[in-house]
Amino acid sequence: MAHILIVDDDQINSKVFAKRLMKKGHSVDLVTGGQLCLDYLERQESLPENFIIILDLVMPNMDGVEVLENIRKEYSTMELPIIMLSGEEQTDKVVECLSKGASDYLTKPANIDVALARIQTQEKLLDLYQGSVKKKQLETINSMVATFNHEINNPLTIALGSLKRDFSKIDEKRVKIAVDALLRIADIVKKIENVTKNGEVEEDIYVSNTKMIKIR
Repeated sequence: MAHILIVDDDQINSKVFAKRLMKKGHSVDLVTGGQLCLDYLERQESLPENFIIILDLVMPNMDGVEVLENIRKEYSTMELPIIMLSGEEQTDKVVECLSKGASDYLTKPANIDVALARIQTQEKLLDLYQGSVKKKQLETINSMVATFNHEINNPLTIALGSLKRDFSKIDEKRVKIAVDALLRIADIVKKIENVTKNGEVEEDIYVSNTKMIKIR
């Protein structure tokens, strides 16, 4: 089920619409203006799962077009579907919204069955998008394994090469080389820990047509 934010200054109609959506299992929040919608998004550390906005086109102070433009600066059409609410006479405005990143539209007063069908379509698209993101994450993890293996093996080989000999012949220079190499390994392990905690990775070109994870 979707988590829906209805943005509409008509409180009576929006509350009736919200109740009908909730009866079908969706969770619904209401805000009565464009700035309140942007404030709502600003407060979210991350978007709720299957989050969809139903946005009225005509509102005082900040209309739906302006709200849409502001949201699209932060969220793509695949990350955050926006369904516009419009009057029958607002065809030109609807076309403008679709060209600026609206996902779909409903004509006011919204028919609940049509609304549910449009919402379901956006849920399916969100599922496809989230699935592609997870696939990308798995590909990134595979790249990380190859990168970490490469990054650790080099200093490990240096350390072993400096110490794997007659200890009576190991001088201060070789000890320093080994220590520097081991410190490099420790630094990489720390970065692996940070990536694990934060989930922040960066791809870089290692050789032609091959991407690996950059470790700084």
